[in-house]
Amino acid sequence: MAALREFTKTNLDKQGFGALDDDAKSCYAGPLRFTPAVGTVLIVVGLALQSPLFLGLGAIVPLTGALFPRGMILDLVYNLGVRHLFHAPALPPTPGPRRFSYLLSFVLIAGSALSFYFGLPALGIVLGGLVALGGTILSTTQWCLGSWIYRQIFARSTSR
Repeated sequence: MAALREFTKTNLDKQGFGALDDDAKSCYAGPLRFTPAVGTVLIVVGLALQSPLFLGLGAIVPLTGALFPRGMILDLVYNLGVRHLFHAPALPPTPGPRRFSYLLSFVLIAGSALSFYFGLPALGIVLGGLVALGGTILSTTQWCLGSWIYRQIFARSTSR
C-alpha cells in the first residue's frame, strides 16, 4: 500500500476519520474523493444552467449526507456500484465534521437555487460557487472547509 502524505492523513483526521489506522486511511484516501468530486460537477452544471430546479434537487444530495452517515446518495452510488468496477473498499460511515460540511453545503446550494428562482443570479453564482470551490479543494487535497468550521465551533464550545 502506498504511503500517505502527512498532509492527507491530517486532513482525514480533521474530517473525523482519526480512528482509522494509516493503512485504512491509505485505502480510503482515493475513494473519499468520489463524493465531493461528483457533487462538485453536479453543482457546476446547475450553476451553468442557472437552474433553480436542478440546484434545488441537487441540494438533496448533501442533505442526505448530513442526515444519514451511511446513506448519502453519492456514497451509496459508490458503495453499491462504482467501487466494484475498481475492486475498491466500501466507504466508511461519514463522521460528524464531514456531515456538518454537508449540512453547510445543503444550505448554500439551497440558497443558490432560491437566488436563481427569485431572479438574483449573481447571489446564486456566489453561493453555489462557494460550494463548488470547497468541493474542488476537498476532492483534490482532502482539506475540508466545513470540517474546519465544525472544529472552530465545537472545539470552542467544549473547551469552556
